[in-house]
Amino acid sequence: MSQSGIERSVENPASAAKIASVNADVVKIALKKTYSMAGQDFSGMDYHGLVVRVRTEDGVEGVGEVFVTAGWYGPDTPGSYLYLIELVFGPAIIGESVFDTAKLLQKLDQLWMHNLWTKAALEQALFDAAAKTINRPLVDLLGGKVRDRFPLVGGIGTDSPEAMAASAREFVERGFGTIKLKIGEVSKKPALDVDRVRLVREEVGPDVVIRADANGVFGTDVQAAIKLSRALERYNLDHIEQPLSGDCIEGMARVRESIDIPLMADESVHTVRDAIAVVQAGAADIVKLKMAKNGGYQKCREIITLLTSAGIGVELGNGCQTSAASLHELNLACSNPLVQPAGEFTGPDKLVSDILEQPMQIVDGDAILPSGAGIGSGLDYDAFNACRIDVKDALGYNK
Repeated sequence: MSQSGIERSVENPASAAKIASVNADVVKIALKKTYSMAGQDFSGMDYHGLVVRVRTEDGVEGVGEVFVTAGWYGPDTPGSYLYLIELVFGPAIIGESVFDTAKLLQKLDQLWMHNLWTKAALEQALFDAAAKTINRPLVDLLGGKVRDRFPLVGGIGTDSPEAMAASAREFVERGFGTIKLKIGEVSKKPALDVDRVRLVREEVGPDVVIRADANGVFGTDVQAAIKLSRALERYNLDHIEQPLSGDCIEGMARVRESIDIPLMADESVHTVRDAIAVVQAGAADIVKLKMAKNGGYQKCREIITLLTSAGIGVELGNGCQTSAASLHELNLACSNPLVQPAGEFTGPDKLVSDILEQPMQIVDGDAILPSGAGIGSGLDYDAFNACRIDVKDALGYNK
């Protein structure tokens, strides 16, 4: 029998759905190439991800994943991930049904405020286990699919203008219709960012969609963000993302009022409350959600409904993760018509290896929704065990 239980059918789902164990591990996988951003050089850095496994009494295993970004987006750290999953959340849901996701998430919120990343990984694993228990694709538990494939973004980290243009050409030749460029210098060199965008536009032509992401590098400097955005307007950008820091909502509103490029918020929106603040301030035309940052399926769907009701577009995805996390984001995108393409969940495309038996397929720049049970695959335990690391490595104690 497969360790995921994906190939068996369960005659009595109710009796097979009780949670027997919850485990958390940190994986470390090398990137195919450096992916720098926000004016910082991340050369030599590896991908780190939290992988959560929920196993039922019947042996069915669900998998969830979020990337480990201690100090970048929120309070979650490698240590808090493991502590909460294995010592707080896991024990609290043992014996419960994987189908009672809403009740279990309410219980987690009562046990520990915030820590959305940890809760997102656990919720993903619960949904995956529930779908595999009834031998159905996970998307069926989300209301069914409105798409069976989803266009992806070709993401390019900060580099020389010439190198970024060459990378953009490679993505276009592979069928990607949307390119996202990391821009922004700590030293605030707008001329370099203009050259980056200019050369990429010249390389890919007028029909390819180009986005630019500054990852909040301008802090609270509204005028610097406006100056760069205006200089980029001639290159027909789809949007410019988060030029100011996440908490500078009023500043984002001032930037939006002063430029002709649509403005996206990412780091500014973690919760429904954050989304309300952005709506009230008029601080974005589009908001970028990440399942990890925003707390998983149910919390993302609440934010999507709120934002789109206010006339604000929603896009989805995180730039670096394995197929496990990417397939969860793909299921959300393919089940919700309000999520706009293209998605930033290219999964294994940026990593030298993956952890699933059947990694996410990318065809002509589109992610293909699997037809199998759950997310369409279980863990490849040889690959998974090869990249698991000790928590002290994850915390940096063994350096």
